[in-house]
Amino acid sequence: MSSALQTVTPKLFQDCPSPDVVFETSSDDSLDARHLRSFLSTVMPEGAIGVSASYREGCQLSAIAFSSPSRALVVHLTSDDLSVGNNESKRKRIIRARSVLQKQILCNTNYQKYAFKMDRIAIALYLDVALRIDDAVDMLSVSLHNRRSLQALMNALGGEFTLHKPNVKALFFDESRHMSNSELVQQAWAACRASTLSYMAVRFRVLKRIRTNSIPDEHMAVLAKIFRDGELLDSLKPLAVKNDVMPDIAGGMDNLTLTCNRYPTRIRTSTQQSLQIETRKGAQVVGRAIRVEGRQAQIEILGTLQDDEVKSVTTFGKADLTSAEACRESVILSILKGASTVMSHPFFKTIWLPGDPIHWPPSDHQKSEIPICCGDLKVNASQKRAIEKILSPSDEDRVVLIQGAPGTGKTTVITAAVTSIIWFPPANNRTVWIAAQSNVAVKNIAEKFASIGFYDFALLVSKEFHFDWCVPVYL
Repeated sequence: MSSALQTVTPKLFQDCPSPDVVFETSSDDSLDARHLRSFLSTVMPEGAIGVSASYREGCQLSAIAFSSPSRALVVHLTSDDLSVGNNESKRKRIIRARSVLQKQILCNTNYQKYAFKMDRIAIALYLDVALRIDDAVDMLSVSLHNRRSLQALMNALGGEFTLHKPNVKALFFDESRHMSNSELVQQAWAACRASTLSYMAVRFRVLKRIRTNSIPDEHMAVLAKIFRDGELLDSLKPLAVKNDVMPDIAGGMDNLTLTCNRYPTRIRTSTQQSLQIETRKGAQVVGRAIRVEGRQAQIEILGTLQDDEVKSVTTFGKADLTSAEACRESVILSILKGASTVMSHPFFKTIWLPGDPIHWPPSDHQKSEIPICCGDLKVNASQKRAIEKILSPSDEDRVVLIQGAPGTGKTTVITAAVTSIIWFPPANNRTVWIAAQSNVAVKNIAEKFASIGFYDFALLVSKEFHFDWCVPVYL
């Protein structure tokens, strides 16, 4: 399927006339060298090509767009599994077209590929259509702001004062609808345009390139799984949340303080979210959280709500990434750029690449066997075997996975292992860190320690998990 030529006029930059961008649309079972020649003939001498992508439900790559300053090509990608089915001729056409696309553009080092979220595109190309990319620039890497924020995008585009901010926001941040071909073209064109700005080209030049064609297949498979799992979890986050708050309002003309009732629906500070506040008297104002401490949220508002009570508060927009989510995204981006050695770490390899040779560095700690010592804590035979594995000085036991249904005593195993280490004289100078996915899990372990009279520990919880959310943790 190929479409007739179409035209779109981006209105994103203030400092230049809006050009007409001619674009052609093709599916990967009808793409041929003619499409690529027509497009590549318009690429500027410096070889900059803007890239953007759209995604299906399930975060799978749906279409990819390439743009020069004056022309663009949109390729819609087949979602079918090419290893099955009876249409052999179609399968061969798709494989041939993707091969040409990779050779002529994606891995052609005569062209530098620019995209605002090149990490996501590079992963999706590998995972969904088995393609690699070379000499690819992640443009958001020039900004120190949150990668998901409007400010980071505007920095990558050349700066807020050069842009029509409302148009940029509408084009890049509306997650409620599927992206059209013309919008996909405008995003790719914006990437190409920003890359050719003289003052931005200097900044982009020093960025490390993404080269997935130089990453081993088994490593790419691991990166793709970790990245896609994170994407799927992020896609489940709601775009609107009704916040449970106390009806009382405290504040002045342009700000107020709200008290949250429930931790799961608490108000959070976010670069991407806004609040809609409705009062008993029917007034509605828009605001955003500028400071949150415990249950108290300070809100900056457009309007006033004096002498009234809150009826409802709703947060619109997806929540920012958690610290762990942002760290995962940052590490994967560094690996794609060849700037991280985390995949060679024995801890990582034990979990994700067990077939690779694993060499643990010599331990500085005592190699003596640590006996189980857990006070009055009772352990059964299965728990005893798990504890012995944790305490083992053997390299093959450096990483131990213990699986058990709720109520089988995993917290007991953790408690017994920690007290055994701390109470064993040759090892009692160690510091033991216990990390858990939730604050409640940490609370359960702390309570288990206290139940056997062990209090030599400190609790570290996220800053927003203030003491007034869960008082028993601190007693």
